Amino acid sequence: MDLLRYSDTKLNVCLKDKSRREINDLLRQIYLQPEKIRVCSCVRSQDELRWVRKTLAFLNAELSNESSHQ
Repeated sequence: MDLLRYSDTKLNVCLKDKSRREINDLLRQIYLQPEKIRVCSCVRSQDELRWVRKTLAFLNAELSNESSHQ
């Protein structure tokens, strides 16, 4: 994801089945490139990701309106 700063791409990311390290890496990227990353809406329904929801709200991260998985 470090290549995001070199492109005009908007990345849609799902946090389902991600490790804590992967989530922390993603949060760091959202902090650095908030306009280029959109998080799947499934994060709202996963109780174990409550801390992630609070962090995403603090970072004003963009959540997708549609789930990226079935």
